[in-house]
Amino acid sequence: MTGGRLADADVVVLVGNPRAGSRTRALAEAVARALLGRTAEPPGSAQVLELAEIVGVSFGPAPAYGATAGPDPFETVRSARLLVVATPAYKGSYTGLLKVFLDQFDHRQLAGVTAVPVAVAASPTHADAAASALLDVLVELGAQVPAPPLAVLESQLARTDEVAAHWADEHAHALALHPIART
Repeated sequence: MTGGRLADADVVVLVGNPRAGSRTRALAEAVARALLGRTAEPPGSAQVLELAEIVGVSFGPAPAYGATAGPDPFETVRSARLLVVATPAYKGSYTGLLKVFLDQFDHRQLAGVTAVPVAVAASPTHADAAASALLDVLVELGAQVPAPPLAVLESQLARTDEVAAHWADEHAHALALHPIART
């Protein structure tokens, strides 16, 4: 981020859905695009880490590809300037797959990362609970969360780009102006 502006390499989308190619991923990518469109010159794309692909575990239809090899996903998350973390609600919280991944980080290891928690659920209560739980763990890990989490109902997912744009219009200023201090 230079002069308060994001570059493509600064933005990471972390998807905690155990189904690869989910609507949760589509929403998370839409949020990243919307934020990049408001804070990047020129707007670009984000790096996506989909946990179902990284660990080679999926509880949905088997993807046509296996676990991906590539850069260390933990280092990718640690080095993000802006981290969009998305999950479906599962039993009132974020998924176990995301929990196992986030549990690998030590206390305050995400200091200097600005995070956006995103949760999807069938009911407002579950969406809010999952978003709140995700916010709590990201703050515990040291991430800065200057805007409220985005809690989205499954019934809104047909309008993913519109939902993401509306949230970004309301909160991009908080993310762009938020001081990012690396430790």
